[in-house]
Formats: sequence, structure tokens, C-alpha cells
Amino acid sequence: MNKIVCCIILAGGIFSGCSQEKLQFISAPEITGNPNESVVLAGILKFQTNKSVAAKILLDCEDHSLTLSYDSTHNPSSGLPVIGMRPGRSYRVKLLLQSAGEKLNYRKKMIFTTPELPSDPIEFPGFKVTTIEKGQTEPGVTLLNPRRRGLDQARLNINFGMLVAIDEMGEVIWYYRTNSRISDFNFLSNGHIAYMTQDFRLVEIDLLGNVINSWYAADRPSDPPQEGTPVKALTFHHDAYPLENGNYIILSSEYKAIDNYYTSETEESAPRKTQNVMGDVIYEFNAEGEIIWEWHAFDHLDPMRIGYETFSGYWNRRGFRDIIDWSHANTVLYDPDDNTIMVNFRYLSSILKIDRNTREIKWIFGEPTCYADNLRSKLIDLDKGDWFWHQHSPSMSPDGTLFIFNNDNYKARPFDAITETTQSYAAAYNINDEDLSAELIWTSRIPGETGLASFAMGDVDWLEITNNILVSYGALRPSKEFGYVRSWSMIREYTYTSPARVVWEMHIASRDEEDGQSVGWTIFSAERLDNFIRSDQNHE
Repeated sequence: MNKIVCCIILAGGIFSGCSQEKLQFISAPEITGNPNESVVLAGILKFQTNKSVAAKILLDCEDHSLTLSYDSTHNPSSGLPVIGMRPGRSYRVKLLLQSAGEKLNYRKKMIFTTPELPSDPIEFPGFKVTTIEKGQTEPGVTLLNPRRRGLDQARLNINFGMLVAIDEMGEVIWYYRTNSRISDFNFLSNGHIAYMTQDFRLVEIDLLGNVINSWYAADRPSDPPQEGTPVKALTFHHDAYPLENGNYIILSSEYKAIDNYYTSETEESAPRKTQNVMGDVIYEFNAEGEIIWEWHAFDHLDPMRIGYETFSGYWNRRGFRDIIDWSHANTVLYDPDDNTIMVNFRYLSSILKIDRNTREIKWIFGEPTCYADNLRSKLIDLDKGDWFWHQHSPSMSPDGTLFIFNNDNYKARPFDAITETTQSYAAAYNINDEDLSAELIWTSRIPGETGLASFAMGDVDWLEITNNILVSYGALRPSKEFGYVRSWSMIREYTYTSPARVVWEMHIASRDEEDGQSVGWTIFSAERLDNFIRSDQNHE
């Protein structure tokens, strides 16, 4: 790949305090690579002046321009992160500082070269933007978590976790590697990222990959990690929700031995036996790892109401032998307006709203058959639209609209016959808490378009500036139509109109699809962030 020469101008600004001394450097500026190998596509700029300054970094290149800004609360002698550069470029660097009207221009030439992306298809996926309507898309970068899938699942997934930030054109501008597969992640108000791992940890990092905080389930089946705060829990799984006070609401689990339990989800008459059954737990814990609130699915729901994939071996693959997966929650949300928690149960094809004060279920939204008598009065009636099945990652818009990614798997509960045709899509519902009714008000389905089947994962988010909807098709099956021989993923940005229109589409797949043994790539979710980089970003 030919190197593209780009220009970076670093500007500083606001001076706090009074001095007759002219603004000057105490140590000359120097830009170096990030010493943390988990984020290699980043630089650190260090310098020292005799007055406190803010910094601005302007990057100009043949194919894009970028402006980074740092106020005087950031200490340049400790290093300012240079985030947002594209791989395989050489950047020429200049520096301009300003303090109380003074300006200081560092004119000596500096060069910084970013590394190429890993070349091995098994180490990095391919990203291809196939649709873009300029001026119609939500600004910002897309943050996602690629996950490998292939013939040797155990080998592909062990010690491999990744987060990647992609710009509008499908260029990688940042990526992070860690040693365990990542599920949910949150971009925090302090500019850090908190993510969940398959080995039952919650980790907060800065954009240079430095670990700021971490917690882990103290009773997990593997040894304690080398660092982190223990939380008295069996697992952390799928999702964590950060609260404004610094606490987290997180999904965990517990198992119980249940007599006369099912051994099949397709044959109701199959012999039964005592089974160890895993059910979900919701915890809230503080920074010290102390649990201050909890809710147990076994206390409120009937474990004999099962769904398809109960016997899929999910917990066996995570270190819990011969334990059946019952409820399989994958999302937890908190609504401060009414102090409620919403939890999504994939296998039960249901979403619950829980009163945080009383721990009682306020309503259940989902396919209504076979609920216990004491819960039938809490079932939401769907006035318009079809039921969702094996749904993933619901979210709420500020006006209270509920968005769901409907994987649409099976379209049945045990022991009914499954429907082979799957058409995964995003849907929006108006929920009336008073009369327990719901109405389907929007879907991403486009008339005449071939349906897409995401057999797992997926995500949907309302976008604030454009009112568009970002939809992640987390784990799509191999597709002759699209030319992928392994699992792949797709992210679409739709207009919130009926019918919906695609204004941006990106595929995530192997970079070596001609090879029948190539690795497949899926994603758990994706977020569009207009504040990921401390900058204004333009593409030319």
C-alpha cells in the first residue's frame, strides 16, 4: 500500500492565571506510538510549557481531515492521545499553542507513521460500505465488536476479543485487542469504554487501551484474574448498564437442581430427569464490588416454561458442565423516570419491566402462552403486529418508544413445530403502561426485499440527530446472494419512515472469502458515536 502523506497541526489555547513571562516550551513536542500494544493505531503527543494550555490537533490528509481538541484540564507533559488516524499513513506534525492571546508555533518537522492493519484474515475482518447517502446519515463513527466464527469455534474464540471504530467510508480509525471475547460495551460519559467479556469480567478502558477499572464474578469457574475487584456472583454475562452514580446493573446467573425436568425441546413425551437449570440474576453493584440490589428470575418466573435452544449447551461452553440454559437474558436497561429495570429474555421470547423498589414485575411483553396464572394479568396485549421471537438488545428512545431486534428464530415454543423461514428485522412499539397494550409502529422490513436471517445477536438504536435507526444484523448465515461462504454481519442505517429506506450499509466479513476455510465474522452490537473522537471530522 502506498503511504499517504498527511499534515497534523496541533494548537493550544486557553491560559489560566496571570504571568508576565512569554509562553514558551520547557520541553519540545514529540509524538510517539502508543506503548500499550492493545491499541496500536494511536499516537501520544508530549510537550511541556511554562503555562497551562489547551491543545488542538488538526490532521489534514488526501482522503480525510480531522480536528482534535483538548482543553487545559489535560496535561500535555503526560501525553495527549492522538486518536482517529487511518492505518498505513505517514503524518507530518506541527504545533501551535495559545495562552491568553499569546501564540507559539513549533515549526520543526515531525513525522508519525501509523501501522498497517493485520494482514492475516483470521486476525482482522474486512469492512465494506455498500450504500451511503451523503448528508442523510447520522454523523460520527461506528463502534462494534467483531467476533470470529468458523470450523474450530474453541480455537477461534479463545483469547480473542476486539473493538473497532469505523468511519463513514468504512475505514478503520481505531481498534483494541484483548484476551477474551467481548459482548456488550458502553461508551461512557468520561470518554472511556466499559465492556463485558466471556470470562465473566467487566472492564473499563481509556482509548489508549489502559485499564481504568475492572470487576469480575468471584465465583466464576476459572481462576481469579490478575487484577480487578471481585463481585460475589457466579457469572457476568451479556450486558451491563452503567448508572450515573458510578454503579452498574449487570446480568448474572445461578443454577438449581429441578426434578422431573425436560430432556428435549422437540419431544414433549421424552423421559424427564433431575436437571441443573441456569436462571438469570440481575445485580446492582458499586465501585467497591458491593452488591446493593438484586433480582432472581427463579423467584418470579416458572422454569418449566422453556424455549428453543434450552439444550444448546450454552453454559457447557462456558465452564458449567451439564447445566441447562433456561431464561437466557441478553439485555438489561434502567429507566430513571419511573425507577424501573427492563430485562430481555431471548429464549422466553419476552421482555419484562420490573419495579426497582418492590422487585415486582410490572408487565411482560412477548408471546403470551403458558405463563403461570399469577402472571397472566401482567401480559401486554399486542394490538397490531406479529410477535417477536428470540429477540435481542431492546432499547428505548427518549419518547418511550421500544425498539427490538427481532431475530425471528423458530417462531414457536416447545413443543410446537418450528418455522424454517427466518426474516430478522428491527421493530418499534408504543407501549401503554396503563392498559398494558402495545402497537407495532415501525419495522425495517422493505417491501420486496429478500429477508435476512440473523441466527443470533443483533442490535437496534434510535439516532438522535437524524431520527434514523441503526440496526446490526449480528450473525448472518452464509449467503450465495451476497457471496459469503462463512457467517458474516451487516450494519444498516434506516430512515425512520414507512417504508424504511437504507441510507448506509456496511458488511463485516472475511477478507478472504474465496477460501472455503476462511473465518466468519459476527458482531454482538454496534453504536454510532459523534463524540468518540474529541474532534470535528470531515471527509474530502
